[in-house]
Amino acid sequence: MFRRKNTGRTPTGKVQNGSCHHLFKRYTAHVRTLIIGCGYVGEALGQRLVALGHEVTGVRRDSDGNERLAKRGIQPLNLDIIQPESFNSITEVYENVVIAVSSSRGGREAYQQIFQVGIENVANWLKNTQTRSVVFISSTSVYRQTNGEWVDENSETRGNTTSSSTLDAAEKQITSTNCCTTILRSSGIYGPGRGYLFQQFMKGAAQIDGTGERFLNMVHRDDLAEAILHSFSGKGGIFNITDNEPISLLNFFKWLSESTGKPLPSFVPEPDPATRKRGLTNKRVSNHLFKEFHDYQYKYPTFREGLAKELENDTA
Repeated sequence: MFRRKNTGRTPTGKVQNGSCHHLFKRYTAHVRTLIIGCGYVGEALGQRLVALGHEVTGVRRDSDGNERLAKRGIQPLNLDIIQPESFNSITEVYENVVIAVSSSRGGREAYQQIFQVGIENVANWLKNTQTRSVVFISSTSVYRQTNGEWVDENSETRGNTTSSSTLDAAEKQITSTNCCTTILRSSGIYGPGRGYLFQQFMKGAAQIDGTGERFLNMVHRDDLAEAILHSFSGKGGIFNITDNEPISLLNFFKWLSESTGKPLPSFVPEPDPATRKRGLTNKRVSNHLFKEFHDYQYKYPTFREGLAKELENDTA
């Protein structure tokens, strides 16, 4: 179903172990996929996998979403990755494991707990499994560039904040396992019911920091879910997942203002980076490698296509 273009190129960070070369039938009921962190992206992915014939288990820390997962054909499993003994409740063998955890908008301590302690526990568990394909959803926040420059998978990752250092270490933890590992560095995720700046604008609460020249990098939830699916057919590596067009904060709000007739937000001074969990960056993230390696085309190539649909749904 998915074609990988033979470009002769090797993805950055390719995992050199034999497990990457033993691909398997992916679209039968005998393929089991575990989604650790079955939230906003995980649920969308799980629905696609169920439709393709996978047996899907979705891990969440609490049981609040169990009924919703079950209705989507996803078997819920409640465990806390912070507690290593929790993994004793995983009794099945999974061909695919997707790690899509988040700190649930918690502070720096919650972020550290999930991406340091929790990911270390996940990695230790993976080392004792027969999993063939692992996909870890990381973030383009590992790139700390601030001058609006283009970055790709070969660009320097600067651990100059606690969160970026933690995330960089988490990537290394996952790639240290014996599994064929793909790291997907996702930019800011938006989609149905999600998109902080978009929602702030629609509520009349948005502001433009400084001159608005800082670049935003975004990806629609559905494109990220599809990218995960494509990664099952690959041979590991590190890839940026972001749409085709980084956009300045000012031009982002100009488009929204022109599309809705709402006034442009007011300008405010640049915030202190120290007050933000992930600090402030200003870079343009390239998605070329993943598109070339997997012959992949984005359903929402820019934020305009994705948010136009959201605006249409908002007025329906």
